[in-house]
Amino acid sequence: MTAVLLAFAVFPMIASASVQDKVARFSTPGPDCYADGTLVADGECYALVWSPEGATFAGFNADGTAISANDRVVFAAPLALEGKCRDSLFQISADEYAELEGGEWAVCLVDTRMANGVPAGVANNAPLRVNRWGAVRNEVKISTASTLVLDSIAAPKAGGRSLLAAAAPSEAGVCAGTLSAVPDSVKPPTITGLDVLDSGEVWLEVADTVPFLSYTIISGSEPGNLQEDGCAEVVDGKSGGKILIGTAQSSDCRFFRVKRAE
Repeated sequence: MTAVLLAFAVFPMIASASVQDKVARFSTPGPDCYADGTLVADGECYALVWSPEGATFAGFNADGTAISANDRVVFAAPLALEGKCRDSLFQISADEYAELEGGEWAVCLVDTRMANGVPAGVANNAPLRVNRWGAVRNEVKISTASTLVLDSIAAPKAGGRSLLAAAAPSEAGVCAGTLSAVPDSVKPPTITGLDVLDSGEVWLEVADTVPFLSYTIISGSEPGNLQEDGCAEVVDGKSGGKILIGTAQSSDCRFFRVKRAE
């Protein structure tokens, strides 16, 4: 499958496409946002997903894969610009589309931000991480490459940008509010060391973390009643290594546990 083609690269792509290839067109009107209501960052990820006929996309694992073995993440790219998914075209080869014909297509906004707030990006047509996600409330329009060529020739020059708009745009922006699932293969984080400094800072050494999750500390005076720790850092996991997470010691915080930061 080819990479995504944006407005400036539409016609070269169409010229090189087989007339039997398919083209997916999609965009969002915005404003799109994260679960906390902040505007989606430029360079954030949108994903084109597919489900069998009559089914709804079941969602993402935190590692960017689909939860359901029946679903497919067809394509993902850093398409967010000025709070929405920019107008986009994606070419699907005729052979691949033959396997997908009759299924349900959707576009999802994916929150891939790392602990520093920067989107993690994509690799191999999938997000590198998924914190939360949300399905766009509009249809993906699938057409043949030959039809798109004819449409582009017939369209007035002033309407060039509208050629790329998805059909039936949603009335409001999409929110990446659904928490991703943690794959069964992921181990719980393990505290391997604890250091209390004279300043009152507490540092935990943590093993068994993964790079597609961020981690933080919950604490409390009783091990069975641990709460969110407002002083705790949020740190990205590391494959094959250990991370350090810090917080502040207090008179009512004697027990600590590391969890996924949500």
